[in-house]
Amino acid sequence: MVVSFLRRITPKQWTLLAFALAACVGLVFLYRLIDMQAVHDYAQRMNGFAVFVVMTVLPMFGFPVSVLHVAAGVRFGTGLGLALTTVSIFIQLLASYALVKAAPSFFARWVEPLRKRLPKAAHAPLTQFTMLLPGAPYFAQNYVLPLVGVPLGTYLLWSFPLHVVRSIVGVIFGHESADLTPMKLAGFGLYSIAIGLTCAWSFRRLQKKMKDQPAGADGPKPVA
Repeated sequence: MVVSFLRRITPKQWTLLAFALAACVGLVFLYRLIDMQAVHDYAQRMNGFAVFVVMTVLPMFGFPVSVLHVAAGVRFGTGLGLALTTVSIFIQLLASYALVKAAPSFFARWVEPLRKRLPKAAHAPLTQFTMLLPGAPYFAQNYVLPLVGVPLGTYLLWSFPLHVVRSIVGVIFGHESADLTPMKLAGFGLYSIAIGLTCAWSFRRLQKKMKDQPAGADGPKPVA
């Protein structure tokens, strides 16, 4: 099964994988230039509530959420960092849903490029498809689903756990960043690659399944 999957990886995907590996190597050299212990010491002096507010609000305006998950690991450690990240993701999903329902035409302009890439499908597979869609920005994923009519229950059922799972590596990396060893860096790299390949495999399976089946009667209806 693994060999079959690897054969289906396109040259473009191999290029992106090579770029990701090169980025990891670059981060290793950058890490050597930064006093990470000083960064951790400074983070501990920051107001925890303010950090939580920032990591909850900024992703809703397009700021890279992975950077903030790393920051959560630096400031709060693994346990509390994961707990607060989970809470922040839940708040972001609820707030995104409410904002789209309050002003759909405003958010339609933001996420129109992503909406055009979505197939016609029932709500649950469409939500999975959107969460796994390669290259889709975090904030756009959260806004586009309520925009096309996905119910709140289905939206939370699939979006919440998938976002939380992907946040784990960032929080742990942030916590461990003051004491990274080559083995830890290799572990983070392998974990990130494994998550990426798993998402790609799941996305391809779902994509094939959705092509073989017509959209359900409860398929999403774009909001004007």
